Amino acid sequence: MPSQSFERQIVAALNDCFRRQGLRAVAYRNYQMKYTDQLFDAFVDSRGNELYMAIECKSVDTSTTNVLYWKRYFSWAEGVCQFQRETAWLDLSGRNGWLVVEARRGKGSRNSAFWVPWRIPYANWQSNLPGITSDQIISCPSIERQDGKYRIDDDFLERLISFQDSYPKDKSIVKRRKR
Repeated sequence: MPSQSFERQIVAALNDCFRRQGLRAVAYRNYQMKYTDQLFDAFVDSRGNELYMAIECKSVDTSTTNVLYWKRYFSWAEGVCQFQRETAWLDLSGRNGWLVVEARRGKGSRNSAFWVPWRIPYANWQSNLPGITSDQIISCPSIERQDGKYRIDDDFLERLISFQDSYPKDKSIVKRRKR
């Protein structure tokens, strides 16, 4: 699946969840303009910090990828990695950063999207590691693609809130408006 399709599916899954739960939040794609550096693939705007997110999407073939390498999967401009630019932007904006990695498993198997909190790739970057390992990725919360789309429910959203880096972590906001 092309990466842009994956990004659209993640945004659609988030917005469907927000609508079902009656949450005041909106997810949207950040379209890349030609010849400009892109910061993140999608954003979530929300009055509460718990759902205020920046999302970088990567889609990988699990049969050929054991490490999400900085030099292969992130763009570089003038010697600066996309990951560095995005980390600096998170620091300024106060958003919760997520690296969402789609594991493409081939025909007959369901794809999964793993939600990696930004602190994990950040720790690897700070430690001068070449990337993020598949073991680190699969240890994070995930959703499976079913019937051609991803679905996020309130339990998964609560789990994301508990995994993120910023405070407060009020998971009750997910249930608050449930009908």
